[in-house]
Amino acid sequence: MKSRPKIHLASLGCAKNLIDSERLLARLAMAGGLVGAAAEEADVIIVNTCGFIAPARAESLQTIRSLATHKAEDPTRKLLVVGCLVERGAEELRAALPAVDGFFGLERQAEIVAACGLRAEDDDDARLLLTPSHSAYLRISEGCDNCCSYCTIPLIRGRFRSRNPDDVLREARLLVDGGVRELNVIGQDTTNYGSDLTEPYPVHRLLNDLARIEDLRWLRLLYAHPAHFSDELIDAFAGTSNLCSYVDLPLQHLDDEILARMGRRVTQAESLRLIETLRSRVPGIAIRTTFILGFPGETEAQFGALLGLVRELRFDHLGAFAYSREPGTPAADFPNQISEAERNRRVRDLMLAQQEIAFAKGREKIGDRCEVLVDGETEDPGVWIGRTRIQAPDVDSVTFVRGEGLQAGQFLNVRITDTDGYDLIAEPAN
Repeated sequence: MKSRPKIHLASLGCAKNLIDSERLLARLAMAGGLVGAAAEEADVIIVNTCGFIAPARAESLQTIRSLATHKAEDPTRKLLVVGCLVERGAEELRAALPAVDGFFGLERQAEIVAACGLRAEDDDDARLLLTPSHSAYLRISEGCDNCCSYCTIPLIRGRFRSRNPDDVLREARLLVDGGVRELNVIGQDTTNYGSDLTEPYPVHRLLNDLARIEDLRWLRLLYAHPAHFSDELIDAFAGTSNLCSYVDLPLQHLDDEILARMGRRVTQAESLRLIETLRSRVPGIAIRTTFILGFPGETEAQFGALLGLVRELRFDHLGAFAYSREPGTPAADFPNQISEAERNRRVRDLMLAQQEIAFAKGREKIGDRCEVLVDGETEDPGVWIGRTRIQAPDVDSVTFVRGEGLQAGQFLNVRITDTDGYDLIAEPAN
């Protein structure tokens, strides 16, 4: 292996995986690796996999096999597979992927660095951002204790563990000192943050402390479980100017029977009351949610009732997923499993209903003035991709800004002039 190997890393899956990739790249770079190489030029190819549901596993396997062609062209190259898919079943992967030189779980970054022929530096704070330099994710916890009956996260990432608040705040300050102006707070269950610490340190207190960091313009909370959403957290949204009025609230369903069998620890009435309270106490707040459709035993009537509630509640952003029958989860053994075709049909019907809502909400914004954060220029000169406070990166719509002389990382006041499907179109405001 070369003393300074060229390294290509493919990062798949969620934002939590992205942070793992950023930390690994920083370690590799500090150890002397030349990161960011194209796959066809790399001495080492690393795939950070997602193993959450069947489609994600399929994507991971397809990516590994595609990148393995570069190793076939030059057998001296190394191919390493890391992350969630390895946690799900390393032995099965070894049998299925003989071209791979090594498989590594989530906590073995030093060993990954060594497998690249390098000596790891011990610096848990270092990250090489894969996001635009003005925006970053901030992970505040790991794992999950909710043990929803359909979910593999506890099998992959273990029990819920809050990060030390001092460590979180130190990392946040380092990111902001490095030019980050938007922090997106993530964890498998962010609203449960601090409950496991010796001295409880609830998430609303952490957000208030983060919000006081000088030069941090936008702070956004993602992955907020509705069962742990406190009144104090609502107060934080109402009273913290740089905490975006945006809540990512994965409801997953709104039928009490299904919620109970999912293990969601919340009822329809409690969810509806939370939505009503958020909207009344935080005027203009945007709510993003997700639903799982075709859960075992979901009747057509239960789906129809959910569809009606979605039309009534008019969420700002919504994602729908067909239930995935995951080995090792309780729901995999539930009776009355629903066919793939029917699950997909329900997803399609719900997303068509949400499309009408989203398009109407977009048209209602025409003429509004708001602030956007510019992420970068499109392939069309003079057209830039931006996001408002109620558009989270990667998962939501965007705002296209027509203007000259803009810069990535710039905060800009704009006027919404039109829509393009889910997206908004704007121009700089006078």
